[in-house]
Amino acid sequence: MKSGYWRTLAGWAAFLWFIGMVAGYYVIHKPMTPEFVANWLRLVWQCGVAWAILSVAGGIGWRLLHNIPLHPLVSLALQAGLGFGLLSLTLLAAGYVGLFNPFVLGSGLLALGIIFCRAILAWWRNWRAVKVLWASSDGFGRMTGCFFALILGFTLLTALAPPLQFDALVYHLTLPRHYLQMGRMAYVPELMYWGMPQAAEMLFTWAMSLGNSSAAVVLGWLVGLVTALGLAGFLSDQWDPGSGWAGLAALTAGFTLASGLAWGYNDWWVMFFALCFLICLVLWSAYPTKGLLPLAGVFAGFAISTKYTAGVLLVCGAVVILWQHYRARRLAGSLHLLREWLQFGLPAMGVLSPWLLKNWLATGNPVYPLVFPAGAMSSLRLALYQGGVAWGNWLDVAFLPVRATLFGVEGGPGYSASIGPLFVGLGLAAFLAWRGANERQRALIRTAAWVALSGLLIWMGAGRLSGLSLQSRLYQSFFPALAMLAGAGYAGFARLNLPGVRLGRVVSVMILLVLGFTTLEVGLESVRRAALQVDLGVTSSEQYLADNLGWFGPAMQSVNQLPEGARVLMLWETRSLYCMPACIPDEIIDRWQRERHDGRSALPATPQEILQSWQAAGYTHLLFHKAGADFVRNEGPRAPAEDWQALETLLSKLQPLQFFGDAYQLYQIKP
Repeated sequence: MKSGYWRTLAGWAAFLWFIGMVAGYYVIHKPMTPEFVANWLRLVWQCGVAWAILSVAGGIGWRLLHNIPLHPLVSLALQAGLGFGLLSLTLLAAGYVGLFNPFVLGSGLLALGIIFCRAILAWWRNWRAVKVLWASSDGFGRMTGCFFALILGFTLLTALAPPLQFDALVYHLTLPRHYLQMGRMAYVPELMYWGMPQAAEMLFTWAMSLGNSSAAVVLGWLVGLVTALGLAGFLSDQWDPGSGWAGLAALTAGFTLASGLAWGYNDWWVMFFALCFLICLVLWSAYPTKGLLPLAGVFAGFAISTKYTAGVLLVCGAVVILWQHYRARRLAGSLHLLREWLQFGLPAMGVLSPWLLKNWLATGNPVYPLVFPAGAMSSLRLALYQGGVAWGNWLDVAFLPVRATLFGVEGGPGYSASIGPLFVGLGLAAFLAWRGANERQRALIRTAAWVALSGLLIWMGAGRLSGLSLQSRLYQSFFPALAMLAGAGYAGFARLNLPGVRLGRVVSVMILLVLGFTTLEVGLESVRRAALQVDLGVTSSEQYLADNLGWFGPAMQSVNQLPEGARVLMLWETRSLYCMPACIPDEIIDRWQRERHDGRSALPATPQEILQSWQAAGYTHLLFHKAGADFVRNEGPRAPAEDWQALETLLSKLQPLQFFGDAYQLYQIKP
């Protein structure tokens, strides 16, 4: 007894000695600096803000849609989609009454979390289906899941780093920062993109108010995750897990689509709402249940509220409804057809109308900045923005999906995006799954095919209007339909055995090869950008920008060091996120042409007149993007030589402050 007592005491003493030595060692040999800990807490906070907003959206959607029996991953997507759409409209209204400040938006998030706490917990339970999908998958499915997880990991590292992508720095993240600086939703004349639908930007504003720009980008990353899982869940429920993973692979196999998870763009938001639209339409086609058609219209409206070009979904939905009537031999019942068109179209226009009203009240043009001059869009600006020669030739009409697949390169001419080979490679094989498919599966193929065909026809026509309208990113609203067809194509290959060849296995290997290459590209991009280093605090944000954006980063640092009250006019530089509110961007690189010719029917403005107008407007400095001007001068549309001479004359009248290589020049505008 006594021996046992002393043994216990000795054991506790030895344990405390061990703890003391470990603690004492790290008091002196600190493995982490306070800055490192603070940086990690910041990353956790940003992810937590994004997750909280997603959870609130899911809880709201669960409260409204939990009575619809669906696969849990499909419910995960539809419920979050409906919640996000409603929250974006709520935030728009909140912005107009001046509630865009961190305290109000943070309090709103907390209040909604409390009000919908039970619904949020119920929505979280849908995530268990990921484990079920994994357990029911074969080797192909699990390898696809592993590649997808790697893509998610690499892109999350990039999402947590300072944003770099062009359009995010021009308007996707710049507009939310404008709203937060003003404390409200208001017209921003210096950014014509203010007129674009902003469902995603409203939610970015919410995330940025609590966690800066990275929280907004992570929120978009989460939307991409839910989109991919919703697609995989729907296809696995309709066919089998292999088809679900194949559809997910098709949607993420293109470098543009995969890396776009971390861009802070609205592209994945469009595909998210479009997927929800398509799921509702497929279910309505198979089982014309009351409420599904209006719900499809609501999601189509949310997609258009994110990007104007998602308006193709209105045409796609109308075509599917018409086909359903044709199949049922009800074309004579025109009133019934009209009623279903209205059941679909009116909800879509209902959720879109606040964005059109916003534009009309501010500029008089509901579709500002398009169609006709209004607000800050003069006739000259409209011609410069909407004009341009169509890229390519008739081959880009006749063979558009093939050419977009083979020749589309991220940032390249024409299609300007890499969408991967699986949409066309697997999607056209969907007919192989028709034979032996049940009515529910055939409804999926039929509906997705009509949506894809309608979207492609619109793309073919619009692509001949200008080079800009050919870009693949403008038509991502029907990419989920292509992904569904790809999943069906995989199911068809899996059932087809030729003598001595099991095509399903060969196709599986090819899909994994494609997804593996994409994973490698995305991973190398993350490593090349040194996203992990800046996330860990090893590299500063300033150095990260300089390493990835060249002289742009140092130029932004210098602008931010100018005296308080400085107003910096930018020429041939569109990105103003990192120098707000001092900078006024040249958003479509048309400022010099406008200064010279806009509103003048006779002689162009002289350099002295332009300088006087800048001084009168209160501009104190000029940031001249010389590299951008040289590119436009040598490669872009030819401007009169007199305009370039006038620019050189004006620059000679300004006081140079700092030059950044051959890229940027900072001048002081003398009063």
